[in-house]
Amino acid sequence: MATLLDAAERPRRRLTPKIDFGKASLYLSGLVILLIALAAIFAPLLAPYDPYAQDLLRRTFPPFWMEGTDHAHWLGTDHLGRDYLSRLIYGARISLTIGFVTALVSGFIGTALGVTAGYFGGRVDAAISFVITARLAIPVILVALAVVAMVGSSFEIVIAVLGLLLWDRYALVMRAATQQLRGRDFVLAAQIQGASHWQIVRHEILPNIVPPLLVVMTVEIAQAIMLEAALSFLGLGVPAPLPSWGLMLQEGKANVLFDPWLITIPGAALFTLALVDKGYP
Repeated sequence: MATLLDAAERPRRRLTPKIDFGKASLYLSGLVILLIALAAIFAPLLAPYDPYAQDLLRRTFPPFWMEGTDHAHWLGTDHLGRDYLSRLIYGARISLTIGFVTALVSGFIGTALGVTAGYFGGRVDAAISFVITARLAIPVILVALAVVAMVGSSFEIVIAVLGLLLWDRYALVMRAATQQLRGRDFVLAAQIQGASHWQIVRHEILPNIVPPLLVVMTVEIAQAIMLEAALSFLGLGVPAPLPSWGLMLQEGKANVLFDPWLITIPGAALFTLALVDKGYP
């Protein structure tokens, strides 16, 4: 009897689909990031209005799901009558640009330091490790606030400040990856053949540290976007009237009790982008 029941249950077990939630999460994250990137690239075609155009007679119209909305503006308007959907779309361009450029700047600095320390070791490694430790002891947000407050806020300054502050994770990961690779057979073979240090780093080390480099870059892009939003929210990020999501939060906080959607919409956009950029949809 037990044998017959087991035989009857076997086909059902075979037909039960197995869902790989890890891959599903990765695909969904990639799809969301792709959609946001496409919206940022084609913002002039997708935005229904000029994000800088003001209409004081249409101030703080609510989005389409609330009463009193203006159907010409799906997500309503802000305190100056600017279309909120258009500013949200153009804000994706600002946030992604800051995230990617910051990641490139900090990635170049951190990778150069990490590979140098991991490959040469000894006193070079000790000196660079001291620099990394000193950087880790410095709070990023406080230094960024101080520098931007002294120098002034602009799109370029925000990128430069964040790029010069967010390289420590690259350096740590690239140092560890290089230390693992420098004793491998293909590196030793290149040294025996008389290859220079630059040739070994270029042809043997760098191609093999690309996967961990990309992982760190995805995390740093999200961190740069959130730091820019924090600076803009405090009034020290990108200057008005640029449609930054952080600046939209800063402009909407004055009306948070009466028009909470002014901070809910850009806040949800920031939350979604930062979450999927780290691979957790």
